Amino acid sequence: MGKHSEKQNETPAAKNQNPGAVNGVIVIRLIVAALIFAVSLLFHMPAFLSILLLALSVAVSGYDVVLDAVDRVESRDYFATPIVIVFVAVISFFIGFGLEGAALMMFYQIGRILIAYAEERTVRSAKELLCYSDEETVEKITGIIEEEDAGKLAMESDVRSAASFVLKIALVIAVLYALLVPIFTNLSFAVSIHRALTIIVIATPLSVVVAMPLTGIIGICYSAQFGVLFSNAAAMEKGAAADTAVFDKPGVFSADHPSLVSVQSDLLDKDTFMSFAAHAVYYSEQPFAKAISDAYSHDYKLELISDFVDIPGCGVDLKINGAHVTLASRELFASRGEAVPYEGGKENYQMLYMMVSEKYVGKVALSNEIFGEAEQLAPDLKAIGFEKCILLTEEGKEESEDIATELEFDEVFGECDTARKLRLISDLKSSRDMRMMYVYANGFDGHSAADLDVRVNRKGKFADVLVLPEYIANLPMALRLCTRVREVATENAIFAFVIKAILIFLSLTGYCNIWFAIFIDMAAALATILNSIRVTSESLISILRYKAGK
Repeated sequence: MGKHSEKQNETPAAKNQNPGAVNGVIVIRLIVAALIFAVSLLFHMPAFLSILLLALSVAVSGYDVVLDAVDRVESRDYFATPIVIVFVAVISFFIGFGLEGAALMMFYQIGRILIAYAEERTVRSAKELLCYSDEETVEKITGIIEEEDAGKLAMESDVRSAASFVLKIALVIAVLYALLVPIFTNLSFAVSIHRALTIIVIATPLSVVVAMPLTGIIGICYSAQFGVLFSNAAAMEKGAAADTAVFDKPGVFSADHPSLVSVQSDLLDKDTFMSFAAHAVYYSEQPFAKAISDAYSHDYKLELISDFVDIPGCGVDLKINGAHVTLASRELFASRGEAVPYEGGKENYQMLYMMVSEKYVGKVALSNEIFGEAEQLAPDLKAIGFEKCILLTEEGKEESEDIATELEFDEVFGECDTARKLRLISDLKSSRDMRMMYVYANGFDGHSAADLDVRVNRKGKFADVLVLPEYIANLPMALRLCTRVREVATENAIFAFVIKAILIFLSLTGYCNIWFAIFIDMAAALATILNSIRVTSESLISILRYKAGK
């Protein structure tokens, strides 16, 4: 289809105009057209005069539709609804069904007014869902839903393609019906053409897709009410399809940077030990480095530092004033065949041990506390259908495995810096048949190889979804809402197709005429718009049931 068919511009509300002002003008025109129509219908007059009045009624009520149809022809969008409406109305006059042609145009315009009003009210209701959100969230979501394709679901393109295919098939059936039925039955060509035109009107795609962008907008606003901000409706579709969640630990399950809890050394006083530790981590980019640096208040002597090596997830190795210093996890020392003291029962701490000139001098304990609101993320995601949850951490292997076990993750990868995390995501995505969601807080600005990037932060230019940090526990609920958006959009499309199938059957058997077909089709479009609000009501009920059953 042409470029116009990719946009929802079948109704006034889809255009960059004031719907209220447009509707006011059209309503006046429709009143005038209805009066002209009534005169031609109620008063006896010569046939040619009646036809002229009906044609005038069409011109008054639908001249803008004619202009739109001309524009679509110039754009080679030959199957657009305005073209179909104008074509059917014109042919109706030629076969002696001028009354139905005039009624078709009026009902089409009335339907457009009602649909525009319903769209406007639905968007307003969606915005009202944000009434309890903070000003920053309201501003962000308002900006999102005002973008042209904010509510466009990826499935809309597929549905449009299907509707276009149905219309083309309907055109073929209509032509064959119009030409062949009179040959094999007693029906006249005028009647067969009339029924064929009715089939063509029914096959227009408007009612099938009109509610889809509204469904997406409602979903975006409703999710934002719970602190989960989707960048567009297409991101919600990706959330509904995701079956694997990859989580970064810092900023999601714990603080971005740990804090220093204690220092223990039997050989060095605390100031001397902290001087060695602070100089050791000065050039490190690992999270624990900031914790140690923040606890050191003296001046640095950077000229003493040499041969620095940052070992992601393990520690650092360097020389300080010529002495070999290693500050690292117990696993790193064990891999080198060096023993350090170990005390069990420290699962809430990240322990780093220090050796100076190959001699153990002490250790530091760093906080490793898990946020209470994030503890159930993995179990909750599995409860709504996720097949696997994977954790990425900076800690060593043993500590990472302990954390993964505590949080009920299926897999864990430790000793990860940002570059390794992104490589792992890319490798996992390419090597496994999975639809992946990556949840992180900080570390990079861009898009990972995952299908959906979820950032736990109030800002994030490249993320598909922003989760306000205090609402991280609502992420599973928001993903359940994504599924509900897709379900409602599918229900609406199926409903509209079923209505069209029934109308086509009635048309073939002579129980449906042109004006009735457009009336029912517009009513179906309104019904799908009204049904879109069920994204909030039904999903909320489902969520409450899910929470209650835990």
